[in-house]
Amino acid sequence: MKKFIDWYYGKATIRKKLVISYLVLVLVPVFVLGNYSYHIARENLLTQTKGTIENSISSIAYNLKANIEREDDNLKYLSYNSTFRERLRTGSKNVTALVKEMNQSVEPVFWYFITSDRNIKGIEIFSPHIENAIGSFLKPEEECKGEDWYDYHQKKFNALWTFEDGNIFATRTLLDAATSSEPIGIMKLEVYPDRFVEPLSQAQFLKNGVLLMDGEQQIIGARELENAELEKEIRQRLPEITEAGQYETKDYILSASGEFENGWRLFYYVDKQEIAGDINKIFRSTVLVSAACLLIITVLISVISRILSSRILKLKQCAEKVGQGEFDVDVETGYTDEIGVVANSFGVMSRKINEMINEVYRLGMEKRATELKALQAMINPHFLYNSLSSIKWKAIRADQDEIADITGLLAKFYRTVLNEGKQITKVANELENVRSYLEIQSRTHENSFDVEYQIPDLGLDFEMPNFLLQPIVENAICHGIDYCEEGERGLIRVEYAPEEEYLYFRIYNNGPDLEEAHLKKVLNEPGKGYGIYNIQERIRMYYGEDCGVTAGVSKDGMICFTIKIKKEITGREA
Repeated sequence: MKKFIDWYYGKATIRKKLVISYLVLVLVPVFVLGNYSYHIARENLLTQTKGTIENSISSIAYNLKANIEREDDNLKYLSYNSTFRERLRTGSKNVTALVKEMNQSVEPVFWYFITSDRNIKGIEIFSPHIENAIGSFLKPEEECKGEDWYDYHQKKFNALWTFEDGNIFATRTLLDAATSSEPIGIMKLEVYPDRFVEPLSQAQFLKNGVLLMDGEQQIIGARELENAELEKEIRQRLPEITEAGQYETKDYILSASGEFENGWRLFYYVDKQEIAGDINKIFRSTVLVSAACLLIITVLISVISRILSSRILKLKQCAEKVGQGEFDVDVETGYTDEIGVVANSFGVMSRKINEMINEVYRLGMEKRATELKALQAMINPHFLYNSLSSIKWKAIRADQDEIADITGLLAKFYRTVLNEGKQITKVANELENVRSYLEIQSRTHENSFDVEYQIPDLGLDFEMPNFLLQPIVENAICHGIDYCEEGERGLIRVEYAPEEEYLYFRIYNNGPDLEEAHLKKVLNEPGKGYGIYNIQERIRMYYGEDCGVTAGVSKDGMICFTIKIKKEITGREA
């Protein structure tokens, strides 16, 4: 990413920058709007799907409940025949009357219901009051003893729906006509399973699955999903679902009905992969529209960027010519927009550069003449050294040893100060310059002060700026030693201490005490001549703000100026 940013800002042409910038500005809203549209359409589709599922399960449940209620009503109607119940109650005593009742009223009615209701497969009555079967419908109770539904009706009289071995039937207790409290038999109405649960095949949607389950969690009827693994997973979860409502996972949407009056429950479910097909259509449509918009925008951006960058490219070509030395270029356009202002300014600049080149050429010739004069002036220091040497030898021949010594010290002092015109010297040369200066001052002050040196043999080859210590030593004499009280002998101590990263020079004098404010003024304000303030500025120029000159009073009461510089010079004096 960093490489791309560097390329974009530093190497890409203006046209590429325009194209990339426009594309980014356009892609972001196109992507956001496309993504938003896709998600809204997806949510609407899921909402619509859930609504369709709810409508489908409601329709199926309604039809199933209608079938159940119709057969419940039929069962109730058939079991309320009072004449038949009276004959059945006394069947063992008066079989003839019972047979007659069966033939005249009961069986015709039963056959009517069986033939008129396509769901009814058969009707049977089991009673303890007969010993043998009578007609097509009445049978002794021995044929049903031991069945779960038989035991149920010994205690309860309401209708019971049973699913057993693939058969569906409803049973109801027959009560005596006189008291309606004594069980006299059980009526059983069996239906065709396929016809009875036929509503399960209705309202097919997205290859949905549907399942009808009784109170014993037996599956009465079902339509399975194409995904067998998902079908198995859903069926394993169904016993856990006890309330009506919709349940959604990442793989499917399931809707459960409330419990029917007979204890049955209905479940309707859809594989989300089927929904994904419609969602993918929406996604492809969104991508197609976005791609078409992007293509049109890209073409427009290319045309616009070419128009906008053409003038900049022309300006670039002129700049390249100027870079090759052709300053006679005409880039003025007469336009007043930003590019026109830059082009006009560039034309003015190129003309001025051409004029400046001519001026620089003229100044160069003058500079050569000045350098020649400076070269002639370099003879002067050598003349000074030679003159001092001649004076020294003449003094020796005249037995004027003191004059010879002072003259030799002067020659050495000026040699180290001038340093052949170089700004950088070695620590050893700088300390030698200080020694010569102090020796000269000692002679001129009639040896009125002492000098102590604490200089180790190590660290003398480090480089440092020339003429850095002498002004501080001079300050120690002029403002320190010269003001000693009468009878007190002056003392100057010169210390050099190289450490890990820094070099420390300390100049002590036993002159009068100075106030802290005065010391700060000496360090931070320029004075007359080449003072300590100038030394401070030179050190900061070479080494930075963490180096410089500090002043204070030592433990033995001497005024001390400390010079702190680095072992390595990090700058150069202008």
